[in-house]
Amino acid sequence: MRTLKKIVIGYVLFNLLLAGLFFSAGGLQMLEKPQIPQVESPGSLASDLEYFKQVVLANEKDITPEQAAEFNQIVESAPAPQSEDDLTLLVLQALSVFENAHTTALTTKMHRLPVRFHWTSDGLIIVKARADHSALLGQRVLSLGGKTPEELLPSTMVLTGGGTESWRKYRSEFLYSAPSALSLIGATVTKGSVEIRTLSPDNVESRVQLTAENETKPGDPFWEFRNAFPEDESFATKGWTSVLRKGDHLPLYLQESDKLYLLRELPEHDAIYVRMNASFADKTETLDEFEQRILELGTKSQAQHYIVDFRFNRGGDYTKVLPIVRTIADATQENGRIYLIVGPNTFSAGIIAASQFKHLTPQNLVIVGSQVGDKLRFRAEGFYPKLPVSGIQLYLTKGWTDLADGCGWFDDCWPPNKILLNGIGKLEIDIPAENTWTSYLSGIDLVIDAVFEDIKRESTEISSMKSG
Repeated sequence: MRTLKKIVIGYVLFNLLLAGLFFSAGGLQMLEKPQIPQVESPGSLASDLEYFKQVVLANEKDITPEQAAEFNQIVESAPAPQSEDDLTLLVLQALSVFENAHTTALTTKMHRLPVRFHWTSDGLIIVKARADHSALLGQRVLSLGGKTPEELLPSTMVLTGGGTESWRKYRSEFLYSAPSALSLIGATVTKGSVEIRTLSPDNVESRVQLTAENETKPGDPFWEFRNAFPEDESFATKGWTSVLRKGDHLPLYLQESDKLYLLRELPEHDAIYVRMNASFADKTETLDEFEQRILELGTKSQAQHYIVDFRFNRGGDYTKVLPIVRTIADATQENGRIYLIVGPNTFSAGIIAASQFKHLTPQNLVIVGSQVGDKLRFRAEGFYPKLPVSGIQLYLTKGWTDLADGCGWFDDCWPPNKILLNGIGKLEIDIPAENTWTSYLSGIDLVIDAVFEDIKRESTEISSMKSG
């Protein structure tokens, strides 16, 4: 009987200890349920705006008094929205004051031009168009409503808020496609119509007046990059034409673009190529299955290097990707390298996974590409309220991630991050590389070419040392 009593007491004390550890690590934030405002009936765009104000102030974490005041000033001083465009712009502008890239309109509703854009290192180009404007495909944009894309960029900050400079530039691709957004940031727009001046690949300038489509089209900051993929039909663009076609000679990062993951052996470079365009399961393959394929190919090929392409890893659940990060780190030979490709669309869980490569194998890691999409300290782990009438969906956040200094036990980080993640200081680019207007149109990937050149250089140096 005494033994049983001791077991029960021990069990209770053990669970109290676990509970204490859980709450001391900030576990309460994992148990908090979102506060949902009452929905007015019948609803209107004006009631959507009031719902938006209430749901944001009740749920967005760590808003400073100054940010709350600025948020309220934007919402309360704005005229009642007359269209989904008005409401979307108000939402973007108000959320930008929190300076957190995750905190945004996840699903936008706006009247958009019949073309889509993509930044290359030397300019903004038209990559997708409605069929009747297909002649514009591949052309570089010289001006939108009388201003160059570069001149308009600083003004886009009022609608994009946080993130890095590269993220804000990427977000401008969406904003430039919406005349109402262009008007707000300083371009000349007349009744939804914008004059666009372009330059063709053979150096011929032209002007075209484009008008927004009659129906609103959706957008999503985490997926808009798909407009640059061959024959993409995302965001209600079925039947549109793309400058790149699936039958073309395409670089690895654009091959089988309907799949999130791609795995290829590259024996001529003594490497394995691993592409991950998200941090969650694909339609036809789990992450465990993908990890198993990586293991099997690594064992079979005995390749010295891994090329991990995260340039379009827009995030998801990092806990599902960390096993793959560890598998690649463990499989890399002592003298091998992990070439990690990143860019503006390396975001959220994509940045987290990228950072842990640096923690696990700093001596083997070479980071290639350009600046990632967010700072190393950001808020995420939120929820997705939808405005009842317009259907505009928000992403509101409550959990901090700190990949720079790491998360202390008693700080404000999301509790699992304190156990699973390590701070890395900085995530700097070792080999800067970006695609140009010409390389994109030609199906040449200058980024992976930079990797191949470094592999060749390294191999030549090793051979010289051995022969010497």
